[in-house]
Amino acid sequence: MKFKNTWIILAISVILIFTGCCNNFQPKNIKHVVIIGVDGMSVAGVAESNTPNFDEFMKTGAWSMHARNVIPTVSSPNWEAMLTGSDVAQTGVTSNNWRFNNFSLPPVVTTENGRYPDIFYAIKNSNPAFTTAAVYHWSGFGNLFDHDFVDFDYDCTDENATTRKVTDVIKNDNPNFLFIQLDHVDHAGHTFGHMTPKYFDAIELADKLAGDIVAASKEAGTYENTMFLVVADHGGKGFGHGDETVAGNEVPFILFGSGIKKGYEIPAAVNLVDVAATAAFALHVERPQVWLGRPVECAFEGAPEPKNLVGSFMAPSTFIPKIFPQKKNGEIDGLFVDENAKVTMETAGKEGKIRFTTDGSIPTAKSQIYSSPLELMQTTVVKAVYFGNDGSQSAYSEGYFRVVKDVGKTMGVNYKIFRGNNWAKLPDFNTLKPVGKGKSLEISTDQLGDQVNDYTGVVFEGFIHLPKEGSYTFSTISDDGSKLYIDGNLVVDNDGDHGTQEREGSVSLTDGKHKIRVEYFNGGGGYFLNVFFRGTEITKQIISPDYLTIN
Repeated sequence: MKFKNTWIILAISVILIFTGCCNNFQPKNIKHVVIIGVDGMSVAGVAESNTPNFDEFMKTGAWSMHARNVIPTVSSPNWEAMLTGSDVAQTGVTSNNWRFNNFSLPPVVTTENGRYPDIFYAIKNSNPAFTTAAVYHWSGFGNLFDHDFVDFDYDCTDENATTRKVTDVIKNDNPNFLFIQLDHVDHAGHTFGHMTPKYFDAIELADKLAGDIVAASKEAGTYENTMFLVVADHGGKGFGHGDETVAGNEVPFILFGSGIKKGYEIPAAVNLVDVAATAAFALHVERPQVWLGRPVECAFEGAPEPKNLVGSFMAPSTFIPKIFPQKKNGEIDGLFVDENAKVTMETAGKEGKIRFTTDGSIPTAKSQIYSSPLELMQTTVVKAVYFGNDGSQSAYSEGYFRVVKDVGKTMGVNYKIFRGNNWAKLPDFNTLKPVGKGKSLEISTDQLGDQVNDYTGVVFEGFIHLPKEGSYTFSTISDDGSKLYIDGNLVVDNDGDHGTQEREGSVSLTDGKHKIRVEYFNGGGGYFLNVFFRGTEITKQIISPDYLTIN
């Protein structure tokens, strides 16, 4: 009897295996995969823009507005993550300066061509009959994949030319896999600022172009067997990106078309390394062992819900409280001279409350509820969090308000402007002749107006007055490079051609006056500089003019 039962159990197991009931799910009827990648398109940007096509894609597909990218939040590492299903530590693509024959960190493994295995390589090795295509606007995207495994390869001049070429490729060449890169939204973020009307216009154009691409698939007769994915490499803040913020690190992820569930909000965590894995899964392509990415299986029709879900996502990034007044690019307009700061807050969240603090701490469920505008009569750090009635909460926002009274002739620092060519790091300013100079209340590009453009260097010099002896931590947030010196000693090294990033350093100082010097350069595109400090009884804040003098 025992022997008989064993055979029954074995038979049932075999049946389960061959009927796909043991985690053996495979998508069906997908012959084409089209990835529409939009450089610099944030979750909040999509939410604030008029995007009828994206809205329809979500209504008829599956989506996550919590997809995370990889660090650093710049283009090359994140496009590479999508192409290879792997993070920076595996690919070695650490910055936009990476080149196939010029890098610091070698990839973990290489193919016969000496490159890390990407999605094009995986497809061709799994099914040589499949055809592949790449059509892109940013030429830098072409550095990131192995062209030997791409059948149709086009580097285009702008977003419209890119889309025209895409529609031609879909109609005439009918590839099984097509990766599209549109660059104009990122350009708008750098030129006009993220979360500005021009930035929203660029997202709305991306929405239209995505609609044109889908329409081409319908005209070609391939739509019914095509899975589409709309995704972005990063978002941004102000005129740049690269910093570690929700605005920069959370991106849209929208799957729709053949084999995808309808109106389905993906409950699982999604990352950019999952893009290649999901495409390979849809086409029944074997994934290289070295890839880290996982297919977003639960988004496919017939697939079970994910298991072992732990915790809950934070409230949508659009619920993060906005603190006003703001500049046109969405940055806090925080310097008030000879007047008090009048501060207001708002959130897109309707089923909850904003709680805030004014001591630099992160708000909790016990912090003060925002109900009316605040009037600040002195320099204050305001932080705010949205708390939903369902127990969710947002990331925090912060505003550094500097309220300055009795501005004298010596308050602030002096600055000098320099021009260069092809800078990739800070030059030796002692060997250069300044083309302009002036006095600034703060150490910030905000104080320089339109004096900063491509290959501009700035040196700020003055003195900082410290109220007490102790350890002080200074930091610069810059796009591109910066260095900070106290009493001639390097304290912060944030040099290099990079997106917006923060670096800090600490030093023990006596009370009283100390010389401060900050060197900065913009190599091209977006630019940004702010300088912070914290210390004994001083919460982290932008260095207010109250602490700065020219002598």
